[in-house]
Amino acid sequence: MSLRTWWQGLTGQAEILETAPAKAPERAGYEYGIGPGGLTENMQGTTGTDRRGTLTQLYDAYLACPWAWASVNAIARTVTAGGLVMDWANDDGQGDEEPPEKPAEVLLLERMISFCNPRENIRQILRGAVTDLLVFGDAFIEVVWLAGQPVALYSLDCPSMRPIADEHGQVTGYVQVTEQGQRATFEPREVIHISLDSPRSGLFGVSPTQAAMLPITSWLFAAATSKEIFRKGSPPQIHVDFPANFSPAEMNRWNAQYQQRNIGPRNIGTPISTKGGAQIQELAQGRTVDYLKFLDQRRDEIIATYGVPPAKVGIIESGNLGGGTGESQDRTFMVNTVQPIAELILEALNFHLGRVGFGIEGWRMKFRDVDMRDSKTVEEIRDMRLRSGAWSLNRYRADINEPPVEGGDQPLLVDRTNFVLWSDMDAMSRATVADRLKGTSFDLDGPTPGAPLELVATEPPAAAPPAPTETRQQQYKRRLREALASLPGGVDERAA
Repeated sequence: MSLRTWWQGLTGQAEILETAPAKAPERAGYEYGIGPGGLTENMQGTTGTDRRGTLTQLYDAYLACPWAWASVNAIARTVTAGGLVMDWANDDGQGDEEPPEKPAEVLLLERMISFCNPRENIRQILRGAVTDLLVFGDAFIEVVWLAGQPVALYSLDCPSMRPIADEHGQVTGYVQVTEQGQRATFEPREVIHISLDSPRSGLFGVSPTQAAMLPITSWLFAAATSKEIFRKGSPPQIHVDFPANFSPAEMNRWNAQYQQRNIGPRNIGTPISTKGGAQIQELAQGRTVDYLKFLDQRRDEIIATYGVPPAKVGIIESGNLGGGTGESQDRTFMVNTVQPIAELILEALNFHLGRVGFGIEGWRMKFRDVDMRDSKTVEEIRDMRLRSGAWSLNRYRADINEPPVEGGDQPLLVDRTNFVLWSDMDAMSRATVADRLKGTSFDLDGPTPGAPLELVATEPPAAAPPAPTETRQQQYKRRLREALASLPGGVDERAA
């Protein structure tokens, strides 16, 4: 019985149906890796591998390789950066609709999220779940029930968890067996099991750590080789040609002396001394640079398998050649890596806790959005919205936590150095059209306010006849007559 059903029965209201879905009909297909007897406590698949041993190897690789550690932590911390909050499911994101008051079930769920257990908070539990997904491919969360309601959440160790299922993959329970022999059993409702995608389906997911085992192993061997080389002080590779009369005992003694006197950081710079005609030649120069390039190549393969941009794990790219801008990398990281994992976790939580546990409808859990953009990019976007009229000045000031100003609710359109109120846009549009048509065949006497513009072609005015062409002598006589006529008393035109 859910909390809502119990409360309505207590208050005398009408009964409602349980929010838990009805039992689905049995399937006919089979899951990969599950034999005829299904999954039992002692038989966790038919692939012929020890699942606990495989998961232990993945855990060791995750701890030993710093790039696997950095990639997993970058994803886990980004997914849970905003925290888990309750959101109204009917919110369209336009901001024009006020959400209703939270019902009692939502408040109870928020209270449980704010205090999961005395040792862990919700961010630690979900961050551990993301880490388990990326390392093992599966994550388990324990749900403690009391009086038909979830009251606490705990993280569970993935390698020690064993699902119990029939041959069709229908889970009937979970068993935990630790390395110390401790054993615990769980009902299906007491465990939230989250899995990553698997190429062949099945109850268990495939993690990026498992897919990156080859580059991780290569990186570990290369790092171990470099460690041993530098532990010995990066000695040169030499060939010693002993005299023919040297006995094997003398050769072994010289090798031991060489190891003691010339190998190791404290012996760097000590000359190699020989006697009896022995000759020493260097076989090859040090290949430290090649080792470092190999490590970088394997590093790039590892972070590419996890889907993490280089900048997210502290790799500085020179000029960012071929890698796009930092904002594009952030966008790709969020869309291709972070959001798919976040949605997997939210789907499981909303079903097991929201719908089945508390009978919540119309509300959902989500991770609060975190703005990861550069501050300059954010300010440029705000300025564009203000200039295009998408935001008013007061909306801009509210976004930067500044008080509103008088007249700041009117949106503006800024065009270079000119600006106009959007409320005057109709008059501005008409004036602009009339100005552009001035002197053309569509010239307007004047637009009527509130009336649509009517463009009617008019006949162009008749062209004036061309003035007669004067010779230079005729032009001189004409100017002379005009000058004499302007004198006091005038002058007879014939005198000119």
